[in-house]
Amino acid sequence: MVLPLRPAAPFAHFRPAVIAPPRRIPFPALALAVCLLFAAIGVAVLDDYGVGLDALAQRNIAIANVGYITGGDPLRSELHHFYGVAFELPLLMVERILGFQDSRDILLLRHLLTHLFFIAGGFICGLLAWRM
Repeated sequence: MVLPLRPAAPFAHFRPAVIAPPRRIPFPALALAVCLLFAAIGVAVLDDYGVGLDALAQRNIAIANVGYITGGDPLRSELHHFYGVAFELPLLMVERILGFQDSRDILLLRHLLTHLFFIAGGFICGLLAWRM
């Protein structure tokens, strides 16, 4: 008995290459170490920070908004009374909770908290990008 010949499929003898998924670097651990390093550097050089031109103006905006929220003054006294309130109010609350009175201490605290907020935001953005 003769079997009918079937044409072989072209390239049937080749197997598709199995491509391994790319290896992920351990981003969270590595990035957390880098963020902690940057935070430590920020704390170490905290006394060397200068004063920004808008540091006191931003603080005054927060104080004006606290006056408005507590039912006191209207916000007409500040030119940019509605910019940055979500960031400035927590800074003012931390300042008042810690009881800082000296303007140098207040500005250094604001610089430190802004730096730590920036580092945390960079870490979270990197973590989101790594998970994509």
